[in-house]
Formats: sequence, structure tokens, C-alpha cells
Amino acid sequence: MFISNRLGNHSQDNPSQAKHRLGAACLVLAFMPVSSFANAADLGGKAPREPVWQPQVSSYANPAIWTGVYAGVSAGYGWGDSEQEYNRNDNHGLASTSPGGVLAALTLGYNHDFGGGWLVGVEGDLGLMDLSADDKVVYDGHIYKTQFGPWWGTLRGRAGYTFDRTLVYGTAGVAFMGVDEVSVGNTPGETAHNKDTRSGWVMGAGVEHAFAPNTSVKLEYLHMDFGRYNGFSDNQETFYFDNTVDLVRAGVNYKF
Repeated sequence: MFISNRLGNHSQDNPSQAKHRLGAACLVLAFMPVSSFANAADLGGKAPREPVWQPQVSSYANPAIWTGVYAGVSAGYGWGDSEQEYNRNDNHGLASTSPGGVLAALTLGYNHDFGGGWLVGVEGDLGLMDLSADDKVVYDGHIYKTQFGPWWGTLRGRAGYTFDRTLVYGTAGVAFMGVDEVSVGNTPGETAHNKDTRSGWVMGAGVEHAFAPNTSVKLEYLHMDFGRYNGFSDNQETFYFDNTVDLVRAGVNYKF
């Protein structure tokens, strides 16, 4: 009505003025919906939102693939160094052997992925090994016999970095191993024994790949050092045995 009245009041205007007033009225009509929409927004009305796109994240990048308790089995090959010294008459016998053979173990562990790729955990092994060497003639008919096993195990910490589904890690801790060594002398009194379970330290590194959300395979190297065991022969002459073992193994782990 307002627009009609305004047009009516100026009915006597010349054609040019009438055209200008008609154009202004059209502009007012054109902008009325925009103004109404803005007023509605000011009064609390909600304007439609554009959908927000979020990138797809691979499930393997989730720390849940690594975090948790796991168990596994492994098998491989071990080789070692066994050294003995029988100190009789100023170094009566010094010799070494290089035992080797197969080994296997059951594994139980726990990992925690802190995000950003960093992971720490703890892992224990209990297994069997059969590492042996040929008898070694030491001195004046003395014979040195070496056998590692049948039991062995470790308790280690692990720390590493995950590249999506692949973990690269270092590991260190304590180890134990059964040892059966004897330096057989020419007489019973010259025989020295090292038959017991020895403990030492272990360190190594490995790579583990998760080919499924709960299953991974690994390849690992460990070096175990059991230090020097000192004792006395049957006739109370001093001797020592010094043992180390290196091993490479492959394994499969399942996370619960």
C-alpha cells in the first residue's frame, strides 16, 4: 500500500521521473527476502550449515592395534661361544668351543602405544634349546665338552616406533640358560664341571608387522651374555667358564 500510494502521489511526474521511481520500488521488493533472512538470523534463527568433510583414517593407525596383552610362539637358530680356562701349573688349559643349534620359545607380553608412533612394552620368553659343539682337546689329553640347554628364557623391556602397521624396536633385560660343560682331566681330581642354570643379560632388536588387527609376525636378533663362572676342580684348582649366545628367530604373536 505504501508503494502504491507513493506511486499515486507522483502520478503527475514526467515519464523519466516515473521510471526512476518504478526502478527503486523493484529494488526494494528484490531485497526484502534478504533483509527478512538476516533479521531471522538476528532473532535466533539458524542458517543451514555446509557439511564438514573429515579425512578417512586407516584402522591400522589406531594404537589399539598394538596396545594390549599378546602371546606368541617363535623358533630360530642360535650360535655361541664357550671358553674355559683351567689354571693348573700356570694356565694348564685354555680352550673355546662354538656351540650351535636350534631353539624355540613361547612368548607372553604387553605393549602400550602412546600415540604419535611411540610404543613401550614388556616381554617374556620360556623355551627349549639344543646348542652343542664337538669335543675339544685342551691340553695333555684334557677334553672340553659343551652343551647349552635344554631350558632358556628372557624377561625384557621393549621400546620402538610404529610406522602404521610396522614396529621397529630395541629390547634389553635379563636371560637364563641351562649349561652343561665339563673339562675332563687325566685324573678325576683334574675334572671341572659347570652344570647348572646360569643367568645374565640380553639385548637386541627386531621388526614386527601387523598383517591383521590382532595378529603380527616378527623377526628378532638377541645377544645373551652369561658372564664368567668361577669354581674349583675336584682337587681344588681354579677354573672358569665364560658363555655367550647369539640367536635369530621368527615368530607369530596374537593380541587379545
